[in-house]
Amino acid sequence: MNWKTSSLRGAVMGLTVLGMGLSGCASFFAEEAPPARSIIRDANLVDANHSAADALLTRAPWLKERREPLLAATFVDINNLELSSALGRVIGEQIGSRFAQQGFTVVEMKMRNNIFVAEGTGELMLSRSIREISQSHNAAAVIAGTYAVARQSVYVTARLIRATDNLVLASYDYVLPYGPDAKALVAAQ
Repeated sequence: MNWKTSSLRGAVMGLTVLGMGLSGCASFFAEEAPPARSIIRDANLVDANHSAADALLTRAPWLKERREPLLAATFVDINNLELSSALGRVIGEQIGSRFAQQGFTVVEMKMRNNIFVAEGTGELMLSRSIREISQSHNAAAVIAGTYAVARQSVYVTARLIRATDNLVLASYDYVLPYGPDAKALVAAQ
């Protein structure tokens, strides 16, 4: 064998070994790459909010027997209890809607104008106008609540609050995925 053939074979073998080594590196780096971020899909808000209403009714079964009217309020952002968004309005309306579907008389009201919050305490306080509204409609309770927006979820707390003394009669916590629809509703003040 002459030196040219020997050199050519050596070069081919060297390139083969190098190619195998590089393909091994490629698979090594591919395994180490961070996983692709999954797309967050929205929940069916109607189903989630109707389930919340059903859970409130389960926790206050005596309310079904009394059949007194309820007031439905807008849910507010836990970080600023004087503000809400389209999401807070939708939650309040859909929970109120479910109560109406269950045979309750539901009186709608917008929380921003009728209920104030004690700054820094997070406690819901009923204003004089709410007491007057509840008395004029003989309302047993107010459907109210809060939501908190996180990176991938929206945490919701729904409550039935007795109109006469602010006593929490029933409460239910649930989580909504923070998908594109939820983000659009939160952004819509």
